[in-house]
Amino acid sequence: MRLKKAKQLGILAIGLSALTPQFVQAAGGAGSKFLGGDFSYNGFLRWDVAFSTDDRVQQANQFGDLANGVPIRRVVGNPALNYAQPLLPTDALIGPAGIIPLGSIAVLPPTEGVTNLQGTNDTFTRYVPKKNQLTNYNLLRFEITPTLAWGDWSLITRLRAAYHPDHLGMEEFAAGDYANINGGFDGGTTPDRQFQGRPDKLGFAVDGKKNPLFFERSGRNYQVDLPAFFLQWNSGNTTVRLGNQTVAWGQLLFFRIMDTANGLDLRRHLILNRAVEEYADSRESAPGIRVTTQITDQISGDFFAQQFIPTIINNVNTAYNVVPSQFYLHDRYWQDGAYKKANFGIRFKGEFGNYNLQAMYTRRYNPLGAIRWTQSGVNKSLPNSNVLGLAFNQYCNLVLGTGGDGCGPILAGTPFEVAPAGVFTAEEWFNYAGYIKLDGLEGLDRAIDEFESSQMLLARTVNGDFAAAEGELSAFFSAAEGLHGHIERKYFQENVFGLGGGYVTEAEPGSIFDQIIMNLEATYTPKRVFTAVDLRQGFDKRSEIQVGFVAEKYQRFSTDFPATYMVFQYLWQKESDLVGLLLDGYGSENYSSNGVVLDPAVPTSNNPKITPGVKAGANYAVFAMLQPFPNYIWEASFATLVDVQGGVLFQPGLVWKPRGNITLNMFYNFVHDNAWGNNSNKNIVRLIGQTNELTLRLGYQF
Repeated sequence: MRLKKAKQLGILAIGLSALTPQFVQAAGGAGSKFLGGDFSYNGFLRWDVAFSTDDRVQQANQFGDLANGVPIRRVVGNPALNYAQPLLPTDALIGPAGIIPLGSIAVLPPTEGVTNLQGTNDTFTRYVPKKNQLTNYNLLRFEITPTLAWGDWSLITRLRAAYHPDHLGMEEFAAGDYANINGGFDGGTTPDRQFQGRPDKLGFAVDGKKNPLFFERSGRNYQVDLPAFFLQWNSGNTTVRLGNQTVAWGQLLFFRIMDTANGLDLRRHLILNRAVEEYADSRESAPGIRVTTQITDQISGDFFAQQFIPTIINNVNTAYNVVPSQFYLHDRYWQDGAYKKANFGIRFKGEFGNYNLQAMYTRRYNPLGAIRWTQSGVNKSLPNSNVLGLAFNQYCNLVLGTGGDGCGPILAGTPFEVAPAGVFTAEEWFNYAGYIKLDGLEGLDRAIDEFESSQMLLARTVNGDFAAAEGELSAFFSAAEGLHGHIERKYFQENVFGLGGGYVTEAEPGSIFDQIIMNLEATYTPKRVFTAVDLRQGFDKRSEIQVGFVAEKYQRFSTDFPATYMVFQYLWQKESDLVGLLLDGYGSENYSSNGVVLDPAVPTSNNPKITPGVKAGANYAVFAMLQPFPNYIWEASFATLVDVQGGVLFQPGLVWKPRGNITLNMFYNFVHDNAWGNNSNKNIVRLIGQTNELTLRLGYQF
């Protein structure tokens, strides 16, 4: 039934695209009468493509893993000594009669990626190849916005259909290529399409439901939805909207202080779309009601109540995903019943001459959610092709009584799954913990002490001991021939209180200081639930404060050119960064006991600093300009986001309109996650550090 509905929506979109001219002609054209009302419409056809100018793939993806092709020595620890000492000397192997000295001779055939096997120690080279790609993004999209109006009533609809084809220079990880290693990929109860086969570019699936949004059907290569579908009533000073819609209270480019109503849809282009569009294409709509009214000549009110819909993040192994591909993310939006929950909010705003004041309150479920370790639910035994896996399976059979199933039933109760192309070394573990702003040591301990099944497999907490952590990780990575972690995303209600004030300057008319629109906004969220840096079950609760300042102005520098739009913004956040990760997890250094350096932009040692954090809060600055040319045929722009800890995103752009209905939009995303300082893990730009790209948009409007 779901597939049938998806096909029906796809056919509807294609049909509308093909039949729009005939339909309009039959209805009498835009601005004519249809169904007894005034009919109008607009829309566009567009091709978006982003060409990568980077020789790297996003490191959260399999092809961009910094450990690919790097030989790393693994020394297995002894569980009897809390893994802090080697299990066996390098000249011994476990044989049928116990410990047999064999010099450097291996009695078992080498497994994938393993060389130099000595004792229980080896050298491992991650066998997934390094690949870059020509294109990051390739989207064909169609949108139409028909409107019917009957006096005070109107029906406003916006239909969007998008198709992201394969190929065109895109190197894609295919899970099927590794099906003969450790039984291939499973992923537990999460819908197969997220992890089997090729990357799911546009689909949104959660555990228990492949299409959880009522107004959307999507799949690996397509998305069809109704971002707007609401009935509007206007009467004097009051407007009521009922249906699927967005509520945009914010006015900042990269920052969302008072823009609290809706989450974001990041599937299409993450935050790398044209910055001056201010999230217009990514703000997620939701069914609900909105009432706006002019209470007095100076004071207006705005109220909304909507279904809760979360921020949709990019799927694994797509060009912009930030959750490392060695981890399966289980989204509990449907299973926990969060889709039945509602958000509501109210805002009052007053205009008093050159001054304005506003106050808002939102009671919502945080659309970012919070993440923690979860049981894998995957009953898959350790491989018997290596001596440690064989020994562990026999221990599970004989001591834990798994009845010949090896360690599979026990592993199902841990946060880990035996699978190809997982995490293989301690260096990889700590590198990715730092990348995603987590604590690799504490995270290891929580995966053990909060899961009884982990302890049944002789896993022990390391309590800050790097030698023990390396020995234990090496033991289980060697035995499993690679492990994937399982994490879950859950959603929590919160209260957001906001205050704001603004002032419009007055100076000599035409001067640079005249008519500067300045606004200061601040929000306070008590007891917000965050992802803990150790992924513990209890999450992390903090009271968050955000303070933002914006100054914007139109200034005419020449009588031959239209006015230039300029804006400066600054944001300070007390506890978290732009994407909701705690600042406690910032600044981690890489771990290495053998001289291997996976990322030269991050300090590496055998006793690194783990999550020293950013103590002064997150600080970001934005400056942007927009300059139309005479006759508005050309338009130049640029925007830059600066993380004061050393990250920069710079986006120059150019728009060309050779005809009124044809537009070519070009912009370049330059990303530098180590512009100053010596540790790129200290700034937010690190998460998109390999996405230098040129984006082209060719559009036809009708």
